[in-house]
Amino acid sequence: MHSDTSLEPRRPEDIESRKLEHLLLTLEGGVEGPHTTWLEYVILIHNALPELSLDDVDTSIEFLKYKLSMPLIISGMTGGTSESKTVNEKIGELAQKFRVGVGVGSQRAMLLKRSSSVIETYAVVRKKAPEVPVIANIGAAQIKDLKVEELEFLVDSIGADILAIHLNPAQELVQVNGDKDLKGVEERIAEIVDRISVPVMIKEVGCGLSREVVFRLRRLGVKIFDVAGAGGTNWIAIEIIRGVKRGKVVGRELREWGIPTAAAVVEARNGAPDACIIAGGGVRTGLDIARAIALGADLVSMARPILVALMNSQADIYLRELVEVLKYAMLLTGARNIRELRRVPIVVTGPLNEWIKQRGLTIIK
Repeated sequence: MHSDTSLEPRRPEDIESRKLEHLLLTLEGGVEGPHTTWLEYVILIHNALPELSLDDVDTSIEFLKYKLSMPLIISGMTGGTSESKTVNEKIGELAQKFRVGVGVGSQRAMLLKRSSSVIETYAVVRKKAPEVPVIANIGAAQIKDLKVEELEFLVDSIGADILAIHLNPAQELVQVNGDKDLKGVEERIAEIVDRISVPVMIKEVGCGLSREVVFRLRRLGVKIFDVAGAGGTNWIAIEIIRGVKRGKVVGRELREWGIPTAAAVVEARNGAPDACIIAGGGVRTGLDIARAIALGADLVSMARPILVALMNSQADIYLRELVEVLKYAMLLTGARNIRELRRVPIVVTGPLNEWIKQRGLTIIK
C-alpha cells in the first residue's frame, strides 16, 4: 500500500502508541468479518420507467444545519499522535471538498496530555473542513470520570458541532487492560445530554445497537444514533491481534459477536422512530448507501474504506464513484431525492428477513 504518510509504532503501551497501532492494524486488513452487513439481503425494486434524468437526481441532505452533498459521514478514526495529524488533515480536506460530515477519533489523549500539539492533531479537521459538521468523540468508559466541563473542552477545542459517545463494551472486554467495569454509563449519558451545549450522538464500534438500547437512550434525550453494526472493521479482532502479540488470547470466540449493520438499522429505527439513524459498519458502495437508506437509515458512516483510499491517493475517485452509483440506484428506483429514496419499495430476504420476524420488528419508512 503506497502512502506518503509515515506510520511507525513507538512506545509499547502508552495511549499514543495504542492509537497508532490501531491505525496500522486497520490499514493492514484482515480485520473485517466474519459477518457481512446483511445489506445484500435488501433488494431495491427496479423501476423500468423512472421518468427521470440523472441530472434530476439530488443526493443532498441536511444534517446539523449543514447541507451535505450526500448522506455520508466520514467516521472518526484517529488523532492524538503526530502521524495521525497528517491523516486528519487529509480527511478534513476530503470532507470539505465533497461536503460530507466528518468525525475525529477518540479524544482521550487530549484529556490525558492537554498539550497544544496533541489538540492540534484533532483540531486540524475543523481547520481543513470549516463548512461541514465536525463530530467530537469520547468513549463510554471515559465519561464516567469526566466532568461536563471537560467534555465541553473536547468539543470547543476542535470546533465540533456534536459530541459522539461511543459504546464499545465488547472491545473493552477483549482489549489488554481494557475497562471491565461497565456500570454507571447510562446515568452519565443522561446527565451529559441534559447539561452539555451540543447534541449528543451515540455510536457503537462494530457490534451494533439493539432496539432496547436505542429505546432507553432515546428516553434520555439522545436523538442521533450511529448503529456501527457488524460487517465492517472488527475491533474485537483488532484487540485479539494486539492481545496475541502480548501473550493474551482470551476472547477469540467473540470475533463473531454483534448485530449485522442492516439488522441494527431496523432495530434502531424501531427503538426510536423519530431519531436520526446512521448506518455505520461495513458500508462500502453507493449501492450500500441506497440500501441502508431504503431500509430506514437517514445517513451512513464510513471509515476504513476512505482511509485506505486516502493512503492510496484514490480518495477523490472513490467518493466520486460513491455518489455516482448512489445516483444510479436512485434513478433506477424512481427516487428524485433522499426523501423519496426512504420510501421506495424493497424486498428483504434471507437471515435479515428472519431476524426481523423473530424480533417482532417493522421496517419503518
